[in-house]
Amino acid sequence: MKNSIVVYRDADKIGTLTYTSANRKTGDMAQLQILARHESPTAAIESGTDSVVCGDCPLRKTNGKRVCYVNVAHAPLAVWKAVRRAPVTSAVKAKARLARKGIRLGAYGDPAFLPLPLLETLTDGRVSTGYTHQWATADRRYSRHLMASVETLEQRTQAKAKGYRTFRVVADLSAIADGEILCPNYTQGINCADCGLCNGAGKAKDIVILAHGNGAAHLNQIEGA
Repeated sequence: MKNSIVVYRDADKIGTLTYTSANRKTGDMAQLQILARHESPTAAIESGTDSVVCGDCPLRKTNGKRVCYVNVAHAPLAVWKAVRRAPVTSAVKAKARLARKGIRLGAYGDPAFLPLPLLETLTDGRVSTGYTHQWATADRRYSRHLMASVETLEQRTQAKAKGYRTFRVVADLSAIADGEILCPNYTQGINCADCGLCNGAGKAKDIVILAHGNGAAHLNQIEGA
């Protein structure tokens, strides 16, 4: 993909940045993805190698079932094929090309698996959104830029004790707890590029969304456990 570059590479994974997006919910934000280096995203899911970019995320494929909402056969696979052998572009140069455009950290993969200084450079001075399921083990400083993805109110309490704001999927509006608000995309039709509330730590309230698609399937699994 012509609009994609590599901004990070180590022995196991690459971080890629795509400068444009047609996603209607997020708006035209740059998309940061974290991909396994040596296997395509589709193959990595089948082999379990996706653990190097998704960690212990409960949305990963387990017992033959995967409930992650990201279709890796689309953008992640196309980006991996296009740039997996490309040279690494420095964060400073990548930021300059971003101009004032917002950035979505982790369109696929968990951004907590990338170096914190990289995230800090890319997000400096712009709207950013990002989520991590690694909040229990990651350096607490990631909370400056990432929301903790949680499945239960108990996890929410634990994540907040570590300094995170939280992002949670709920079955219906009655499940919204004190200190949480429904995503403004639902209430006001505003997209992420204009909203920016999911930008990590701060005084804003925690965010919830209503379960839909694979998110609903995942919530059903949690509630049925």
